[in-house]
Amino acid sequence: MEGTRTITLDMYDYKLLLNALNEFRNAKLQENIDTEIIDRLIIKLIKTPTNKKGLFLNKHQKGKFTLEGR
Repeated sequence: MEGTRTITLDMYDYKLLLNALNEFRNAKLQENIDTEIIDRLIIKLIKTPTNKKGLFLNKHQKGKFTLEGR
């Protein structure tokens, strides 16, 4: 069942997910349960690159703005 999944999160969803994982980790620490898997997931989430999109000046058409991904 190995595979890759991609989801798109806005900043609110990202912080909510990170906070939920941290609270889950803290609960497991209170129960003296190993949190290595949760730690790796938190680190993976933090290191995930962002896909920034925004308005950029179109170099080929003077004064035209286009929506592009970086």
